Amino acid sequence: MTRLVFMLLMGMLFFQVHAAGNGGYSGAFLRIGLGARGISMGNAQVASADQGFGFYYNPAAQPYLEKFSANFSYSFLSLDRRFSYVGLSAPLKPQGGFSLGWIYSGVKDIPGYDSRGFQTADISHGIHAIYFSFGIFVIPERFSLGVNAKYLREDLSDPDFDYDGSGFGADFALLAKVTSDLFVGYMVKDLNASLKSNTNKIFDRGIEKDNKFPISHRAGLFYHSPLRWAKIAYDFEWSHAGEEKHHVGFEFIIPGVAARVGYDNDHFTFGGGLVIDQFHRVKGILDYAFVTSVIDEGVSHVFSWQLAF
Repeated sequence: MTRLVFMLLMGMLFFQVHAAGNGGYSGAFLRIGLGARGISMGNAQVASADQGFGFYYNPAAQPYLEKFSANFSYSFLSLDRRFSYVGLSAPLKPQGGFSLGWIYSGVKDIPGYDSRGFQTADISHGIHAIYFSFGIFVIPERFSLGVNAKYLREDLSDPDFDYDGSGFGADFALLAKVTSDLFVGYMVKDLNASLKSNTNKIFDRGIEKDNKFPISHRAGLFYHSPLRWAKIAYDFEWSHAGEEKHHVGFEFIIPGVAARVGYDNDHFTFGGGLVIDQFHRVKGILDYAFVTSVIDEGVSHVFSWQLAF
């Protein structure tokens, strides 16, 4: 069994399916991953989500949280893009756990021009997702269920008009501990998620627009290899828009230090982490991810910081 799982995961590293994809659909900022650990492991996290950023990949992992933590992440992206996260997570012993968080993505200082070609004030675009996540054991330490509820908001500031849209969405997930070394997870994401807007403030004959997010599914496993310092993760993702993706991640750990490498369907990722003891029994976890260029847009650097109390 151990040898079979390992060979399967190694084979998936080099196998990729091309399909229609989610391009052109709303909600792209919620499909790039969250937290340096997950991103550096190729976003293969649906069965390995027991940390402060784990709710994003699988809220059913929330009961495995051990401590209250404050979680922060910031991505240095090309093309003047911004992506950040701030949130809190905590166990609800003995059966559950929860997280609260805010994801922000946007671009600022876009030059604006009027109809005559003269430059006006700068324009800013921002999109937000405010999460509430909850997970609970159905069978203690063996099987859990989880849900994410999220409020979505988009704003575009301009000297002549203000555009905004809003909506709600939900994710549902499960996590099963098959053996002490093997976890299996599943999540359906962005149910009923959309950004609804009205352009009556912009045009004399405005319209109502409902920009729906494609519903996606993700199933995968997380395996502690016989080499206790090596862990392997694999996710398969598919969506109603026809996109299929493979995510593979490897994590190598010695006390206080981690090295990671991943393959996120069409590009490689790398990273690592450090555990730093803070004052008054506060533990700090600093993670970093390096993401190679996907479509020649440039590389990305992701930093995440957790303070566990």
